[in-house]
Amino acid sequence: MLSLFGKKKTHASPAENPTENQEPMVLSKLQEITAGDDEMYRSLSRLLFLDPKKILTSLEDAVSQATAFDSTGNRTRAEVWYRIAGGIALYRGDQDGVRKFFEKASSIAGDRRPEYKTIASRSQDAVNLARKFYESF
Repeated sequence: MLSLFGKKKTHASPAENPTENQEPMVLSKLQEITAGDDEMYRSLSRLLFLDPKKILTSLEDAVSQATAFDSTGNRTRAEVWYRIAGGIALYRGDQDGVRKFFEKASSIAGDRRPEYKTIASRSQDAVNLARKFYESF
């Protein structure tokens, strides 16, 4: 295969680049867990934290940030913080929090982020599938 400048591209083997090999394994595990539910697969693949232990903010801080930005009219930052709060709630298995925070994010984002609406409306399914996903590691 030729690159933009006409030189032949060399492809590294998967053994040389372990992070490249990691993502497809995670996605295939999520596909297996969602068992053909394409809508839920697409939504969770965009919203699950792959390594939630690396999230340094607390749920309380994320909610505080979201409400502060929402009240000052900074809707983009509010959406991001509601998304983070929803992701933390998803990891914790908090169905009500998942529904609440993704509904808020959805109300701000509108049709730009259909995954928020899916997760909010099917929060019990999302929590159950997320639990299976995190238990598989």
